[in-house]
Amino acid sequence: MGLPNPNPRVAEPTFGSNLLSALPAELFERPIVHTQPEPWVLVRKLFEGDGGRTGMSEQARVHMVTTMEHGRVREVSSSFGPASAVFGIGGGSALDHAKYTAWTRGLPLVLVPSLLSVDAAFTKAVGVREGSRVRYVGEVYPDHLLIDYPLIQAAPELLNRAGAGDILSIFTALWDWKEAGARLGEAYFPDVAAKSARLLDRLLGNGRALGDVTPEGLRLLAEQNVEEVRLCEMVGTSRPEEGSEHYLAYCIEARTGGHYLHGQLVALCIVVAGAAQGQDVEPIRTYLDRLGLDWRPEAVGVTREQLADALCAMPAYVREEKQLLPGVFHFMESLSPEEAEAILRRVL
Repeated sequence: MGLPNPNPRVAEPTFGSNLLSALPAELFERPIVHTQPEPWVLVRKLFEGDGGRTGMSEQARVHMVTTMEHGRVREVSSSFGPASAVFGIGGGSALDHAKYTAWTRGLPLVLVPSLLSVDAAFTKAVGVREGSRVRYVGEVYPDHLLIDYPLIQAAPELLNRAGAGDILSIFTALWDWKEAGARLGEAYFPDVAAKSARLLDRLLGNGRALGDVTPEGLRLLAEQNVEEVRLCEMVGTSRPEEGSEHYLAYCIEARTGGHYLHGQLVALCIVVAGAAQGQDVEPIRTYLDRLGLDWRPEAVGVTREQLADALCAMPAYVREEKQLLPGVFHFMESLSPEEAEAILRRVL
């Protein structure tokens, strides 16, 4: 069986410092800027008259992103007049809101992540929230994806370290994929799985550079994100990167109503889902400790009881959420409190 998309288009980042100032001037003529307070302080002069671009008070429309609820995102995105480009400057919410506006308005898109805690900058999917669930409603590619080292390094180190979560999830995702192929006959591409495994191996071998948030570490993480997105596009699903660890994270969010640092929550769920799969999770735990990303429930903001409750709910949850591809929790009829506790005792 051939790959559905052997040569996919992916976002290609530009690496360096002060990258916004090198963009074409016409993008700044009537910009829409989706951002957050911390990164905006660092870049606002480029959008002001003394930045040599444009008069912010008259031309730039700046929106501080506080929610990704679909109704509000739609309302905000439709409220802007004619524009030259859409800028997303900040974390995942700012980037996703910018993607939504660019997608619905057909405008050039500039993404400038101020941290690498999620992979929103690298994926074409336009994500919004409907209640406690994430929904993907469209697709868009950035015209410019800027990995600006000083801007990213200004964020708290924890936020960038958490970015490893969406690469570490390869550990559990590949187990799910291979098992689904063996048990259910799902299309499984060994060459793609091997490439994904090499991404994981490369990350596991470079914990210190990312832990110290060096330019080398940030570039590594960004390149890893580009490549995992490429692999997912090749097979037409998120199999090379996402599996039961993300499903467990989604279930925790849905059942607790809490808001968590995505990569940190995913890191915890990799350890737990890996144990449920019967894998040796010690290499992941060792890497997370070396990275300086505390994955333990108390650091994430989840109680042991909430974690056990979510585990017990997983077989029913994944059957209800029919868009989730089969993984370890699909292969369980049920999961008793005693079985959930046994899994947690292995890793906590």
